[in-house]
Amino acid sequence: MKRRRSQNNQRSSPSRRWHIPPPLIHGPETLEGGGVLQDWGNELGVVLWQAFRDVMLWATTPAENRDSIFSDPPEDVRRIRVEPVLGLYADPRLLSSLETLRQIAEQPAGTREEDVARACRALSEWADDQGKLATALAFAQNAALASGGDAAAAFWVATIAVRLNDHARAEVWFRRAIGLARQSRNWRMYSRAFGGLGNLYIRRGNLPAARRLHTRALRGAKRGGMRREQAAALHDLFAVAVESGSGAEAERLARLALESYGTRNRRVHVLAHDVAYYWMEQGSFDRALPVFQAVLPLIERPIERLFVLADIARAAGGVGDVETASDTATQVWLLASEPDLEHGAGRALLEVARGYLSLSDTKKAAEAAQHALTSAAEYRESKVRFAAEALLESIGSTPAPTPPSLAPSDEVGDQLAADFVRTLQTIAGAAD
Repeated sequence: MKRRRSQNNQRSSPSRRWHIPPPLIHGPETLEGGGVLQDWGNELGVVLWQAFRDVMLWATTPAENRDSIFSDPPEDVRRIRVEPVLGLYADPRLLSSLETLRQIAEQPAGTREEDVARACRALSEWADDQGKLATALAFAQNAALASGGDAAAAFWVATIAVRLNDHARAEVWFRRAIGLARQSRNWRMYSRAFGGLGNLYIRRGNLPAARRLHTRALRGAKRGGMRREQAAALHDLFAVAVESGSGAEAERLARLALESYGTRNRRVHVLAHDVAYYWMEQGSFDRALPVFQAVLPLIERPIERLFVLADIARAAGGVGDVETASDTATQVWLLASEPDLEHGAGRALLEVARGYLSLSDTKKAAEAAQHALTSAAEYRESKVRFAAEALLESIGSTPAPTPPSLAPSDEVGDQLAADFVRTLQTIAGAAD
């Protein structure tokens, strides 16, 4: 009898391991899909909200019952809801997706689930490009509900929820993506979903759980033989090691991540920047500066160039390179004044202030820190605001500071920095 119970337990264990949580589709909003209306506040918002509600009802109704879920409005009534939008917005993703979703109410039983999922995903990505995250989340969920077994669709919901700071919803959808990916043996999505969940736990400060989750992501990537996902998992484990204060482990993981990325993947610059920033925070400005400088040619987005230039200014100040610190600080000031980049001014000018402080130029440091404080208050960046306040207080209460002492050099870190520079230069040269 004992043997029989043991066998039964063994047979039941896979079902627990493969358990897929039900989708969490409701958040704190009082009106279902109300975030869509808030995103737009115009006629387009109403049309999108109607489309969202139609798809939600259709996707959550069993296929055999869909034929009777809508009342039968005259065709011209439904066309009136959409045609004004079609005349005002020319983006093909928006127009073609709405045309597809309009068929749901007209032919609910004859509309294919893959067509609905494709249209909703396109609308979600379009809304994301417009900066309308609530709309992006609403249609991401619709796409995932329409294609219930698609791990990638569930993963996309989770990533949007993270950006909206809806962590409860994000966790459910990450876990759902993991289960779906495990069932379909989609090791790429399996790894990415574990990585996303691990990063969510880093945000919560649960580093032991984050380390376990990122280790699972690494195992999934190895199981699928995917070097890019292995590199991403090692990069995330590097972040956990940094947060844990394990410097030697962090550099070891950074080395492994660099080797996994190789010399052809432009994503190396993200890892290189993170490692260089870690070194800068440790006082190893001489090690960080050439890496930042090698990263800059690979950066295309203006806001990212603003931040890297600010890091160069701070690192140059740390090594006493007045000319480089001054030149890059000037570029940061110019970029930070552009309307599209003003939201990044606080973070960037704080780094400039720190660079000036290393050079004992308290006047310029105070000016940059004051502007950083003003920007941080406007854009509600609490961490930047507190740091700028602390820096201004230190300037007002102490004599002119001396440049910080550099962290002791070690051959392992120096070699890693040199390899980053060489890899970044190779990638930049190949792109020319």
